[in-house]
Amino acid sequence: MEREKVKSILAFYRDIDGEVILAKRMLRDYEDTYYVGGNGGANLESYIKSRNKVSKPTEAAALNIPESASAVMRDLRADVERLAALKAAILQELNKLPLQQKSIVYDFYIQGLQWVQISARVHYSPTRCKTIRNSGLDNLARYFTKNDLIKNFNYPT
Repeated sequence: MEREKVKSILAFYRDIDGEVILAKRMLRDYEDTYYVGGNGGANLESYIKSRNKVSKPTEAAALNIPESASAVMRDLRADVERLAALKAAILQELNKLPLQQKSIVYDFYIQGLQWVQISARVHYSPTRCKTIRNSGLDNLARYFTKNDLIKNFNYPT
């Protein structure tokens, strides 16, 4: 794996939380639309009873959800799980780096610090920090190549 690919994966790492929030919000919107009597609606089950002690809103929710909406909700749930697993896998591979490399790569790519700030933290010159970062990216490239989840994930461009 190339350094540029590793850099793009680390840049995407920062966006994972936002992607998860967006997917959960979309999922909640779908659920509010198709599940009558859910969190946002009034509880109608105590007023209307049908055969076999199953309420009309529950029956309607179970029977009237379009297959396309069910598929979208299923995909959104899978996306949330996949993104959480990806974030954990990237952090796990990042933790395999030696302390100097891990500190510099984490500060630069995850925290978004500038070289002057990183240099002050680790007590190296900015040039030395960049050299350590490059060797850390090379190590991460090897680690990411061995991790199937990271290697095969479809990253946005």
